[in-house]
Amino acid sequence: FLRAGDRTITLPSDSSINPHAIVCRRWRGRPGLLLVAVPLIAQVRSDGTSGDLDVLVVDEATGSPRHRIRLPHAMNDDAIRLSGISFDTAPYILGPDRLAFGVKREWMGSSRPNPFLETTLSLLEVRAGALSRVLDNLVVFRSVGTWDLSCAGETVATERILRMRPGQHGQDISVLERQTRTASKPDKGGECHSTDRAEPPRTILLPFDGERYQPPRALRRD
Repeated sequence: FLRAGDRTITLPSDSSINPHAIVCRRWRGRPGLLLVAVPLIAQVRSDGTSGDLDVLVVDEATGSPRHRIRLPHAMNDDAIRLSGISFDTAPYILGPDRLAFGVKREWMGSSRPNPFLETTLSLLEVRAGALSRVLDNLVVFRSVGTWDLSCAGETVATERILRMRPGQHGQDISVLERQTRTASKPDKGGECHSTDRAEPPRTILLPFDGERYQPPRALRRD
């Protein structure tokens, strides 16, 4: 079970559930409903973790699950570690009376000379009495760097901002991509200085076919 305020929410019986890793948030667009993420860890190894992620829509008043979907391999990681899971309840309106919510996963690299951060977004919708995936693993933030552990190096940070816009089969997604390059190096006196250079922003359109968005492979985490 999971407590939310003064209520007890009953979750599926599964011996592999780690209660300390459960994430719970009220669905802002659907009052009275809670979003719950339950990591199902199958194996923990020295080089990474493997497992699935259960996502549930739960009735807050009764604590009973209404909808459930299992995302296979969503807990798998290796040298790039999965560092966090959260819900995104921004108004992802797909069409009349159609509302999606987001599941974000955060990743962190273990190499100090080559730091790496990444955040991915998947969108889920309640459709025909079940949870359905409408967008998978879109990279909404990535920071990749190389440096000498002292001063000299470069970091490239990419941020993608999503906006809904009318399309032929509902709401398309307009993705505004911003990229910043930060370079650092010591000056003649040994002081470390950094400079930022913003690349021209670009916009990428993700059309909605009525069921799913299909982002280019370069924008996804496989």
